Amino acid sequence: MKRRVLFVAFAAFLFSLTPVCQTFAADIKTFDLKKYYAKANGKKAADLKTALHSVIAKHTNIGYDGLLEAYHDTDKRADGYLRDWYSNATRYVIGGPAENHSYKGEGDGYNREHLVPQSWFGSGEMKSDLFQVVPSDGYVNNRRGNYPFGENRGESYTSANGYSKVGACTVSGYSGQCFEPNDEIKGDIARIYFYVLACYENLHPNWTGGSASQFFDGKKYPGLKDWALKMLLRWAKQDPVDQVEKARNDSAYTKQENRNPFVDYPSLCEYVWGDSVSYVFDINQPHGQSTVENPDPQPGDDPDPQPGDDPDPQPGDPEVNPEAGSGTIVFAELTWKGATHATYGKGYTATANGLTLSYFKATSGVEPVDVSKYGELRFYDKSVFIIEGAEITGVTFHAGDKKGEIVIDGKTLSFDGSELSWTGSMNPFICTASAQSRISSIDVTVKAAEPETVVSVQSFSLLPDSLKVFSADGKYMGRKIPARRGTYVVRRGRTVRKYMVK
Repeated sequence: MKRRVLFVAFAAFLFSLTPVCQTFAADIKTFDLKKYYAKANGKKAADLKTALHSVIAKHTNIGYDGLLEAYHDTDKRADGYLRDWYSNATRYVIGGPAENHSYKGEGDGYNREHLVPQSWFGSGEMKSDLFQVVPSDGYVNNRRGNYPFGENRGESYTSANGYSKVGACTVSGYSGQCFEPNDEIKGDIARIYFYVLACYENLHPNWTGGSASQFFDGKKYPGLKDWALKMLLRWAKQDPVDQVEKARNDSAYTKQENRNPFVDYPSLCEYVWGDSVSYVFDINQPHGQSTVENPDPQPGDDPDPQPGDDPDPQPGDPEVNPEAGSGTIVFAELTWKGATHATYGKGYTATANGLTLSYFKATSGVEPVDVSKYGELRFYDKSVFIIEGAEITGVTFHAGDKKGEIVIDGKTLSFDGSELSWTGSMNPFICTASAQSRISSIDVTVKAAEPETVVSVQSFSLLPDSLKVFSADGKYMGRKIPARRGTYVVRRGRTVRKYMVK
């Protein structure tokens, strides 16, 4: 009779839990990401990484044994068998006899794999962090050892079906032995490493065990060696977030009570370490991820040249500067440095208003005079003055005397009193001296380039083919706008426009 009472009580207890579990599952589907990640809003780069740390660092430690139980929910394949991270040739029953079974070869048993090897970080709650400890075939896991992740030819070991490989790393920057996971989980692993860098920000600078120093840089930011960071960012682009990864993130949250922000916001890694570090993270904007890798093009690799195109930018070519602005530029206030131009010879250069100003002697036999010495541009016959960095629509020269003529766009203009004004459109702006002038300052007008919003990748098809694309800081990006959030400067001939991709 006593046993019956206990059974009834226990059944009642289970029944009382049912609506709670259902409610929690429903909450996951309507989870308020904006509220959860509010501390990260408006942050960028290292500050964004620290803000994420404050959000996800505090979590429930389910314990090392708790991992095996958690895999019933986090790593079950559609067919009911275990999702093996290192082998696609196994059919393990979760919690069955293969769990922690001894192994002599692939397929004998599975165990818990620390994606960041435990020998690198030692002990602590990271040993049982469900996000970074995943189930894998024991034998393949053993072949991985504590090698860093990388890319190789599989000359040392290849698992069944070529799913995982061990060999000398072929990624530039590291040539030691490495373990290469399959392409289908490279993005998952990259985002887990990004999670680790944020969650354990206070610890990872001290990880020196095993080959940790080959992968981690011992610094709070960025946290990874340059070669490793570039590789993981590339993996994240090549293998975007899928439903399996989202489901695992949700399931892990129900157990640890924290999330992987790089799964919730797939492009977030670019704001912390990648091509969007100069932009603040805006939690109110959608942050999708392109499924197409967009490597940075190099000068000369234009895949689709058009007749009459500007040539692809070459080393030393002027950069497009979207921050260039109009205003008065007083030469005496600038810092001028000696420079030599391949065509125009010796001269001086300075920067102001986001523009580059240059003065060269050209064919004149007279050496250019140091602008810093006299505080004015002594513009001798046939010397050249150049303004680069934006489309110039107007320049007014203020002269030190009434003499002088300047040739602009093939037309000779004379000073009117102590000023000479020109309006038009030129990028870069180039003029030559026809007769000696002494110029103390200029008023320059730059064409405003308001960003044009592009809300989807499909919108790019509206852009002309004959163009050159630059990042917001002037870096040449090729002929197409990358399919990722940011502001881009597009140049077609002398026309410059901005596009903002959301």
